Amino acid sequence: MLTFTNKGKYLLAELSGIYSLKFFIESIHKIIDYSKKEQLTTVLVDARSVDGDPSIIDRYHIGLEISKHWAKDIQAAAVVREEVFREITENVAVNRGANFRVFTKIESALAWVEVSDKQ
Repeated sequence: MLTFTNKGKYLLAELSGIYSLKFFIESIHKIIDYSKKEQLTTVLVDARSVDGDPSIIDRYHIGLEISKHWAKDIQAAAVVREEVFREITENVAVNRGANFRVFTKIESALAWVEVSDKQ
């Protein structure tokens, strides 16, 4: 499931449910569409409620999709559970022009996108 909350200075996109590559790819497209609709260029993606651990090849494809669709338009931070954190998605996306980072703590993600959770 994907839900959106306009937090004023950033868009909060919360993902939950069972992991699938299709779900993540669809979410990437929906997030950019919704951020444009809301005229927000900063996005926080909270994926801590997603069950499952993407394969290395899935992480690579997710990074490619992020770089294709988010690179020029938004600054995005993703928060994931510590046990599923790997740098490959971030590396693939950033190496292809995306302004994207992955974190395990929401406070660190908010600091990187320069917003506070009080907004």
